[in-house]
Amino acid sequence: MSTSGRDMSLLIRSATSLQRGVAGARSTFRRFLHDRQGVGGVEFAIVAPMLIVLYLMAFELTMGLSVAKKTSMASSTVADLVARQEKVNKTFLATMADVSGAVFVPYPSNNLVIKVSAIKIDSAKAPKVAWSWSTTGVAPYAVGTTAPVPADMLVADTFLIRSELSVTHELMMYLPGLSGTQAKSLTIGREFYFRQRLGTEVTCSDC
Repeated sequence: MSTSGRDMSLLIRSATSLQRGVAGARSTFRRFLHDRQGVGGVEFAIVAPMLIVLYLMAFELTMGLSVAKKTSMASSTVADLVARQEKVNKTFLATMADVSGAVFVPYPSNNLVIKVSAIKIDSAKAPKVAWSWSTTGVAPYAVGTTAPVPADMLVADTFLIRSELSVTHELMMYLPGLSGTQAKSLTIGREFYFRQRLGTEVTCSDC
């Protein structure tokens, strides 16, 4: 066989091999396109982080709402208990911290602050502070100062007990990248007004 014939034969074999390689690559690519193995794992890897973040946010929101509900219940309970008395003193009012702590169970009552004030509304519907007390040991309002009262409770010649309660709620699952703030705790506060239940007013002997 001549040299030119051998060269031609080599070219033909090379072309055939190239065609087979291209055909094999096409066949492999088609199998790859139709192969669904591992798709679930890829989808889970994409979706899982978002689901985890949503779970943590839902858990944090649930905890916050539960503490806020406990705060409202504790503030209402304090105002209700004081409004049922005719006479109170600092010793009695100090027990409201224990009452509030019991209401918050099983949640902690961190930095619990309670303020109780008696408000006397005169015939001209002017609300004035009769006395006030706080767990801080300092009276929060001066006697005789004007007190804020909701319009629907501003009735002449009545007596009100106002409770203000606040606690610190620590964020358990802090996500700074989503919140955009460095705050790791929230102060939740609630206030309630109750009319006196017995007599015409509630007095405090040593407030």
